[in-house]
Amino acid sequence: LRDLSVHRGTVTSMEPNEDTFLLHSETTKIGKMKSVHVVDIPGHSRLRPKLDEFLPQAAGMVFVVDALEFLPNLIISILYDILTKASVVTKKVPVLICCNKTDKVTAHTKEFIR
Repeated sequence: LRDLSVHRGTVTSMEPNEDTFLLHSETTKIGKMKSVHVVDIPGHSRLRPKLDEFLPQAAGMVFVVDALEFLPNLIISILYDILTKASVVTKKVPVLICCNKTDKVTAHTKEFIR
């Protein structure tokens, strides 16, 4: 899930992107190889219901925060909603929180975002 930052001059994707592939480590194994299915759900507010379709099947989640246009109250609200969903709580889905655009001069530091 991408955060809901204001993207000036760009158009936010309005469709989830999905793909299934083998990780490099799996291609070197002999025998059973498991593919990984990845779904990228953009953070636009109209796409939030799509998240409910995919969360029950999730084995893990990466939550990407835009460090350039960080909106703390909005991010906290979205993360709280995700982390309290029954499918996430009962399956103990691990969540990795990443900061995007940290290389930009005006980006917030990871310490500030933390």
